[in-house]
Formats: sequence, C-alpha cells, structure tokens
Amino acid sequence: MTVTQTTGVLTAVATAAGATGVTGDAAYVHTLADGTVAACLVDGIGHSPRITARAAFLAEVGARIGATRGPLHGLLTAAEMISDPGPEDCPEEDAVAVVAVAHPDRGEVSIAWTGDCAAWSYDPDTEKVVRLTTDHTMGEFLRQVHPGGPPARADHHDDWVRVSLARSSIATVRETETTARLVLLASDGVHKPLGDGFADLIRSVAPLHGPQRLVDVLLQSALARAVYPHQKGERDDATVIVLALPEGC
Repeated sequence: MTVTQTTGVLTAVATAAGATGVTGDAAYVHTLADGTVAACLVDGIGHSPRITARAAFLAEVGARIGATRGPLHGLLTAAEMISDPGPEDCPEEDAVAVVAVAHPDRGEVSIAWTGDCAAWSYDPDTEKVVRLTTDHTMGEFLRQVHPGGPPARADHHDDWVRVSLARSSIATVRETETTARLVLLASDGVHKPLGDGFADLIRSVAPLHGPQRLVDVLLQSALARAVYPHQKGERDDATVIVLALPEGC
C-alpha cells in the first residue's frame, strides 16, 4: 500500500505485510493548520489481528499529539495507551516506534524514538545521508560497549529490543533534530535487510525522483532481501515514510 499527501511538506508512505500476511506495522501522518506535519511509524511486536489494530491506534496517537506537543509527547502519550500489561488472559500488545515532526516555518524536523524503528536525513545539496537514530537493541548495545567484539555475536542479538513502547519513559526515549530537507523513517523490516544499501538507495533515487518513488524503491528492495535467520527465514513487516520540506526552508 502506498499513500501520498501534498502540503507545504510533501509526505509519502509505503508499507507491506510480512510473511505471515498479518502486519504489525502502522504509519500515520497528521497535518496542522499552520503547515506542521507529524508522522508516526509503529512496529508492533508480534503478528495478530490485535496488534494490527493496536499499532494503527498508537500511530495515530503519536502523530496527532506529536504535531501539537512535539515528538517526545507524542511517543510518550502512545506509550501511556499500553503501559498497563493487561490481564493474564488478555495481555496488552507492545511495540516500538518513531515520531518525526516537520516545521516548515523553522526549516527543521524533530524526532523521538524507542526501540529499533529508525530515521535518516538526506541533504540534496551535498547528497549526504545521515542516520539520526541508534537502535535500542542488545546487538547495538554490544557494539557500543565492546566495539572489538565478534560481529556475529552482536548480529545475533539485533532482534532483542531493550526498550519497548510500553516500557518507555522520558528517561529512555531518545530525541534528535535535523535541518536537512528530507527525513526518512523505517521499520526494521526495511532498514535491517538493506543495511548499508539503505543509504545507497537514497543517494541514487532521491535526486531524480519524488518521495513516493523513493519509498516505493526502498520498500520493494527490502522485500526482495528481507530474510531473517533468527526468525526462521520469515520476511518481516516493512514500512517506510518520507517527509520532504519545501525548498527555501
């Protein structure tokens, strides 16, 4: 599924269910009267009709609150929706998420995230691609505390999320911002199988095509490569969002 929205900020979304056919990914884009645009990408943990519905709800909460109160408030409000674990016979669903808010009047995008949903920026003037987020996974933790350790050991723990949305707090949610005109959000079903190829695709597609073509290429490339040895080879859900500020911001 692809969705395009045209305002002062141009946005595009592409998403696809994984091998199970039931997606836990959700994306929501919300625009305010003043042109502020917020996008929230939620990657639900698990694959069930329950997480499909819950992820969509959390994405809307994150985007709507993020647009008016900022990405940190948006993400933490979504976290409050699932902070209680639920009864034993009906446990609450959990997720990871990233929220980005584009301010065309200020020429910047602010971002908050938890878990392994990720964000990149792209500067069309320099063609520089920067990863703005660091995954909250045990694999990334091992790379940081023991950079000389065996790569295979860290790779093996990349699917172990250390901080989820339900367990998020103001102390665990990370924030950043960028003045780059193009920002991309992606679930791990896109950025993990593509690896370094994610940045290469941005550089090759973004200068020649608009946001919708960019998200479509990233999604289709991820779907072609998405094999997870620690998930018994099953392809994961995959979602990517682009926010493009107009020139002159």
